[in-house]
Parts: sequence; C-alpha cells; structure tokens
Amino acid sequence: MRLLSPSFSGVQRSPGPLPIAVAGLLALLLAMGIGRFGFTALLPQMRDEGLLDVASGGLLAASNYLGYLAGALWAAFSRRADAAHRLLAGLLVSVVTTLAMGLELGFLWWCGVRFLSGVASAAVYVYATGIVLRSLAACQAAGWSGLHYMGVGGGIVLSALLARHMMVAGSALEGWRWLGLLAALGAVAVAVVLLPLARSAPALGEPAVPAESAGPPMGWLAAAYGLAGFGYIVNATFLPLMLRAQDGTASAALDGWLVVGVAALPATLFWVRLSFRWGVYPALISATLIQAVGVALPVLVSGVTAAMAGAALLGATFMGIAGLSQWLARVPDPRVTARRIGLITACYGVGQVAGPLLVALRGPAGGFALPVLAASAALLCSALLLEVSRRREHLG
Repeated sequence: MRLLSPSFSGVQRSPGPLPIAVAGLLALLLAMGIGRFGFTALLPQMRDEGLLDVASGGLLAASNYLGYLAGALWAAFSRRADAAHRLLAGLLVSVVTTLAMGLELGFLWWCGVRFLSGVASAAVYVYATGIVLRSLAACQAAGWSGLHYMGVGGGIVLSALLARHMMVAGSALEGWRWLGLLAALGAVAVAVVLLPLARSAPALGEPAVPAESAGPPMGWLAAAYGLAGFGYIVNATFLPLMLRAQDGTASAALDGWLVVGVAALPATLFWVRLSFRWGVYPALISATLIQAVGVALPVLVSGVTAAMAGAALLGATFMGIAGLSQWLARVPDPRVTARRIGLITACYGVGQVAGPLLVALRGPAGGFALPVLAASAALLCSALLLEVSRRREHLG
C-alpha cells in the first residue's frame, strides 16, 4: 500500500515500516531517553559533585515536566500546526538544551534549560508519534509501533552506561555534553526519514476539523493517563538516589537504572502484541496494576533485590502504558490524532509535575517512602478509571 496520496506528484513512496519505526525509535531515544531521563542517570553524580541536592534536583525535574506539560498543551490545542516544522524545532531544541546542561550555568538558568527541554520533548513525542503511528497504520503495519517506543528504553540504557563511565572517567557536566552529541547524531537520522512523511500529509492549515470527525470522547482515559503520569515519575526520577541510599554505592544505583532501561526495551512491543490477543484495555489495565506493584516494592520490601525487581517491573510497563493509551487516542485524521495525543499527554504531564514537586517540598530529610506509596496508589486508581473508560468510551 502506498503511504502517500497520489495527489502529491513527485513525492517519494513510503520508506516502509522498518525505517519509519527506527526513525521513531531514535526520536524518542534523543528526546525522552536522553533529553528527559539522562537527568535521572546523572543526578547522583551531580549531587556528589555539589551541583544539586535532592530538593533542587526535584525542582529541576519539575521544571522539565512543566515544560513537557506546556509543550503537550501547545500540541493539543493547536489548530494550524505544521507537524514538520514543529518536529524539526523540537529536535533542534532537544539537542541544544542537552548540550547546555553540560555548562555550569547555575540553578536558575538550568531550570530554564530543563523547561525548554521539556517543551521540546513533548513536541518530538507528540508529532513524531503521530507521524509514525499514522504512517504505520497506512502501511498496514501497526505492530511495528512497538519498535518506535523502544527508543525510550534505549535512551535510558545509553544514559545509564554513559553515567557509569563518567563516574570513573569524567564529570556529570561532561556526561551531558556527550549525551548532547549523541542526540545530535540521532536528530539527523530522524529528520531524514520523518520530515518528508510529515510534509507529504495534507496541510494542517486547513479549516478546523468538523466536530463529528473529532473522534469519540476520552475523558476517563485522559484522567487515568494523568494518574499514570504521577504513578511512575517519582521512581523514574529518583530511583538511582533511592538505591544509593539502600546500597551506598554509585554502581548499584546506576545498575538499577540500567535495569529499568533494559526492561523497557522490549516492553512496548510485548504489550502491543499482547493487546492483539487480549484487547487493548485488558493489556493496559494489567500493565498498570503490575507497575503499581513495581513502584511500591523499593519501600515495602527492604534490600537491593526488591528494589531491582521493582526497577524491572517499572521498566517493563511504563512505556507499554504510554503506547497503548496513545493507540486508543489515535483516529484516522492526522490533525485530530496529534491533538488527542497532545491532550492525554498534557494530562500525563500534570501528574509528572506533581511527583517531583512532592519530593522537593518534603526536602532532603523527607525521604521517598510517602511519595512512592502515593504514586502506587495513583496507579491503582488509574486502573480503575481505565475500566470505566472501557465500559463507557468504547475506544478500543
């Protein structure tokens, strides 16, 4: 099947599902795995080097997630968005802000940098995902979407390995600069494949989509996804510090983060395939309940083994939840798809901002037990709302 309409004379044929999915993988690797979660990997060393403490680290994380929320809202409510331009801008800003974290700018400037990085992450996530999912659906290759979402796990693994190397052979600021260079290489590959696909779609400057084309309502899904954002983010931001407090060694802390990334690599593909057998909602609810257990394990059961098991369960589920939720939000019209994914991503962003802020407000002496247990409870509530969505919204 041709991906592009015959009305676009001279337009190249679809590159096929594998290049599309790999380009999507690289997009999420640089914007999410590096642009967002590189901070988690380098946070313990930044604290050891006196650049941050737990409270300021929480505020920096919240700045990033606030930017992500702003970017998602920008995408959700844009009526005349040019997907190609916004994706390109997101790629460039993500690379530049990652490199900027390698400069000792001071806390306030870093907050601004992390905010812009969050906006860029949301732009890349929403527009790259919209392009990839729409293109794969047109190729009748929806199953390849699991490869796209592997980019986040790949970025986590990359950042964890680099952070381990920096612990013995460099500094945290050097680590940021290396991550920025790697992100730049990925951005070039993404632009080559995805930008032509975005430009080949009908212009998004057309009149607003009629209300009857806007797709089914998804308020319960959006609420459930927002709770899932809060549910995973405390562990996804502070897990290395939590492990460091239990084990006392930097290597164990980064080993835990590496476990998250390795578990995340095949996870979305697994959940997508499982959804073909069980249905999207049963798979999504199962992933959410499993993640609730994984999030709570590090504080309910003492010892590094339980924390590592929790890390594996977190990694094995959080991108599966994202992928399945966004698949439910997808509709045939590309403009509406971008806005619907942007809307639920904005709800997710609200939850993500709340988690680090709770840790920051409790301060260095507050510990992680209360935020972690609150996050696990939020995931249980998310699973309940997903069941309500399944019964009332009929999205699957």
